[in-house]
Amino acid sequence: MMGGCGRAALLLVLAMPVLAGCGGGKVAPAGDTVLDQAMDAGHQSAGLERLTVAEAQYRLAGTRALARDDAGAIGDAGYNLAVVQLAQGRPADALSTIAATRAALAVRGRQGADAGLDLTQAAALHRLSRDDEAAPLAAGAMASPDPAVAEQASLLTGLIADARGDRATLAQAVAHLAHVRPVAAKWQADEDELQARLRLAQEPAAAQELAVHAADLRRQLVDYRGMARALTLAARAAGQAGDSGGAAALSLQAAQSQHAQSASAPVVAGAPDPFAEPAPPI
Repeated sequence: MMGGCGRAALLLVLAMPVLAGCGGGKVAPAGDTVLDQAMDAGHQSAGLERLTVAEAQYRLAGTRALARDDAGAIGDAGYNLAVVQLAQGRPADALSTIAATRAALAVRGRQGADAGLDLTQAAALHRLSRDDEAAPLAAGAMASPDPAVAEQASLLTGLIADARGDRATLAQAVAHLAHVRPVAAKWQADEDELQARLRLAQEPAAAQELAVHAADLRRQLVDYRGMARALTLAARAAGQAGDSGGAAALSLQAAQSQHAQSASAPVVAGAPDPFAEPAPPI
């Protein structure tokens, strides 16, 4: 279903998705300009973080793919739509989209495994704290022939394992992410973060260094959700290393970033926001 060019992985648990690397014209057979343009517009809007616009464009592409009875385009539009919903903090909607996409594919004889949909579903389940359901999906996606999907699945598997206290699976995910340097910044950040989680209990100072490096890389990648997660990990490591001041500062940095990303995140106590709107006069 993934077509000749494949789908690049999303930054899942995590942040802004990296969507299908090819335009809609390469996903579906040539001949439907509306479908092609809607898919391309969705990619462009997502790249600019105009997620509501991207969502509308992927819905248009998917509707056109249904009219065309094009299973490949249905799968790609459904995948992209779910990724954008996840990026907007709507994991329940992403799960509904994935289920409906799988059903539409099954009607058209596409009932085989789909690592991209599995990975997206696992990420949505993880966001909903349903890790018992997410873990096998993420682990299965690690075997994807698409290196971007396998990489992201390894990160998600490691995050789930760490949250569950499963050090054996965390170590397996770390081994799967081992790279010969130099590698892309995204992959290095993933490896550093999971290495930090694995080494946290025994080597907190080394874990802090790795987590801070991962945060720096994610900042460069404009992955602020992942950056805040890495800063929170660095704060834990600093605390375990006995650096209470450093732990407090890192925690504050992470919390301010999270609140700036989403108004639903907790307000940071004891740290005034210099960019907040002034209170209206009484």
